[in-house]
Amino acid sequence: MAEYGLPFYVDIDRPEEVPADETERMIDLAERVLSAAGGHRTGFGHHEEIPHSMAEWAPDRGEDRAADPGYWRQMVFVLSPRERNFGCLNGEPDEQVKKAKTVLAWASDCIDADILEAIEQSQFDEIEQAWRDAVAAEKERREIEAFARDPPADCAGWSRFDATHDSVEVAYQATNHGVPVVAAVYRTTEGERVAREFTAEKWARSGENPHEARWNRPCVSSAGEGAYARLWSHLQTFDVESTDAMTE
Repeated sequence: MAEYGLPFYVDIDRPEEVPADETERMIDLAERVLSAAGGHRTGFGHHEEIPHSMAEWAPDRGEDRAADPGYWRQMVFVLSPRERNFGCLNGEPDEQVKKAKTVLAWASDCIDADILEAIEQSQFDEIEQAWRDAVAAEKERREIEAFARDPPADCAGWSRFDATHDSVEVAYQATNHGVPVVAAVYRTTEGERVAREFTAEKWARSGENPHEARWNRPCVSSAGEGAYARLWSHLQTFDVESTDAMTE
């Protein structure tokens, strides 16, 4: 959060793809191992080689093995082909945990340690990136809220100007690839708040009336919902040049 300039007290919701605790992380890691094994990264050339390896590895019933918690053999034969082939452990939480521990115990004996370390590092990297994405999204959300509350005079090379039509809430102008353009948030005749871009020429010819001017393109955004989020994203998207005055 400090890297992204957010205050320490801001709450960031855990991303859905991030395990909630060590148990979920272990299950996720076991699923990743199975997926990697099915993808031939681990030396297994075919899906059928995985159950064969597990069956050979599973201790015999009643075998005295210090590390065996007593369910490895059972879990090996309970794993369905779909679970082994696609890395998706099913069942009640307790059964999922037993399956995951069995898969990881088998992997530690039958898969090269360097490969297992790479799989675990990949999991770590993806979890870290998910949190970074969540923090970046929160920063973006806060910036959009601040933009909507008080649109700045200048934003990413665009200059705000006072539009004359009553339906316009905020408008910016710039030159995009040599064409003067206007991007604005306004209310349609039906009362809907929208964000759209116009060429400055059509904007001026309409008397700065967005209901009369033919718009050039809608403002779109993946950063959030609402017209101000779309306008903010639009202003960030293009490499524009400042326009000091509207095209007559």
